[in-house]
Amino acid sequence: MSTSGQPVPYPAGYPSNPPSPDNGAPAYGNAERYGEVFDRGYQHYEGSRHGRAGSIWALTRFSINRAMGIKKSWTAKVIPILVYIGAAMTAIIPVGIESFTGQVVMPYDQFFNIIFLLIGVFVATIAPEMLCGDRRENVLSLYFSRPITRLDYVLSKLLATALLTLTVSFVPAFVLWLGRSLLADAPLDALGDNLDDLGRIAVAGTLIAFYLGAGGLMIASFTGRKAIAVAVTIVGFLVLETLANTLLQVVPQRWENLVILMSPSNTISAFLTQLFPGAQTSGTANPDIVFSSSLYPVEGYIAFLVGMVIVGIGVILSRYLPER
Repeated sequence: MSTSGQPVPYPAGYPSNPPSPDNGAPAYGNAERYGEVFDRGYQHYEGSRHGRAGSIWALTRFSINRAMGIKKSWTAKVIPILVYIGAAMTAIIPVGIESFTGQVVMPYDQFFNIIFLLIGVFVATIAPEMLCGDRRENVLSLYFSRPITRLDYVLSKLLATALLTLTVSFVPAFVLWLGRSLLADAPLDALGDNLDDLGRIAVAGTLIAFYLGAGGLMIASFTGRKAIAVAVTIVGFLVLETLANTLLQVVPQRWENLVILMSPSNTISAFLTQLFPGAQTSGTANPDIVFSSSLYPVEGYIAFLVGMVIVGIGVILSRYLPER
């Protein structure tokens, strides 16, 4: 009703007999506040279902984007960009020099030893992004409320870390191999003749990626703060390196093979010395590493690296088991 006592006309579309408080329904108020509610009900999903593999791959893609700073500010992309530039220059510069000199200036074992530090920095940066944010933001319960197991979650994070690390460990080495082959007098023949080197590069790049990735994720799984995870990763690496290199100077030579395995860089160096022919006589390897690496066959180092990856997965998985 209006203040003059005349009824307010309802706009077009209003029912002729609107509900009122007399029949238990709310009366219409001001015409400007009119609205309608439509009960559409629940609709079934009719799209394709990708199953467990699709869930793992979706989480892997999301983790990669997050670690690389996609849809974040430019500051989140600085370190990955610098690492990629450094890795690219490490592969491109030797190819450029060899195009003028015709001599191999950087054997593959030396290449991996040089970029090992870059790979370590890269893993220390991206591994906390994979796990710490989820723990700090308390979204793990949302992940596990969906049809994804804790093992799926851990494998997705490891796969995302390894795939990103492969872009630093394998891709630049592949560029070096390809450029070196194309510089030969008969490039097509050189590509076929150097397939063995490509296989060794793939083995080295993959094992390094998973080995360092599992170690970085294992450290990150113990905290929800990214800064702490980065600091512990870097400090732990420096402590292990310092301790191992100090022990190499004082322990008997027969124990060096065990001391080598304490240091990630020395382990990888010894593994590369065994993997690539001629590395022990190229003059680029540490004599102590050359001696110790000869105490294990290359299969022994592969088994050790794979074992460390499995141990890392086990530790990470134990951090995500439901509390009893």
